[in-house]
Amino acid sequence: MSVREFEAGDGPAARRLWDDLGGWYRNTSPTSDIDVDRAVARLRRHAAGSLRPRRSTPTEGAWVAVSNEAPVGWLYARADAEQSYVIPLIPPGDTTGLFDALLSPAKEWFLRRGAHQFFVDVPAERRDLRTAAERDGRVLWHRAVLDRDVRALAPEATLPTTVRDFRRSDLAAVQSLFTRRHPEATPPPIPVAFLELRAGWFRDPAWELQRGIWVAGPRQDVLGVAGGNHRPRSPIGFLGPWVLSERASPPVVRELLDVVLEWLRGVGGQRVRTTVPTPPNDDAQALQAAGFSILAESDLYELRT
Repeated sequence: MSVREFEAGDGPAARRLWDDLGGWYRNTSPTSDIDVDRAVARLRRHAAGSLRPRRSTPTEGAWVAVSNEAPVGWLYARADAEQSYVIPLIPPGDTTGLFDALLSPAKEWFLRRGAHQFFVDVPAERRDLRTAAERDGRVLWHRAVLDRDVRALAPEATLPTTVRDFRRSDLAAVQSLFTRRHPEATPPPIPVAFLELRAGWFRDPAWELQRGIWVAGPRQDVLGVAGGNHRPRSPIGFLGPWVLSERASPPVVRELLDVVLEWLRGVGGQRVRTTVPTPPNDDAQALQAAGFSILAESDLYELRT
């Protein structure tokens, strides 16, 4: 087995590996096959020398593992001022050190770009990847992916009207609420970024993403904040951010959640997913009480270069 940089001719093989091995990321992160196609196209143009780097474009890199002249796995990397990370597409039960072999050039690549740490999201069932990640990294947080079908929402109940659209003037109060409720969460409990999507509460660089954010309570005393993210033509919508004050009453919580779920259904979402810390806290318990169930679990590792 050998590892080399992504080449222009690797596009079809990389796409097939995504189809075979990318199911976990496809099901639990706000991404789509179109995102992968675009990333692979950029990597191919870069390998062919036809892509001019732009200051506003985060730097991307990829490496391919080859056995018997056939690609058997690849690793995508993004060096970004906001969050650097890798996405490994490696067969389950890796016993050949494939992940370690792909990480080695990626670490050097990050180091040359001044990134001294990066992240990797490891599904709970991938003990092979966990062993490799634990060797050089630490767990930032344990997360669960919650899922709910919204095609048949319950009839709207009569509730106090406490929910309104998020305004820029709410930012300080919302940040204060998050810091108080999740002081140790790094990064915040929202869907983990992948390819074109980066961590960010109130800004999204992917122009196709539909987004809405709402808050509950008076401006000086925010009782909760909830956001919805959805890609056109995708059956999956994502809830995030989702943060509740300890003083939010059940009717207020339900009203806030109903507004977001109804909006996501209205823009074409059939199922809604979100990520929460594990073990579940009050915010997650409120979602489970509203019909969300755990779809998958993972650990987010921070690795050093």
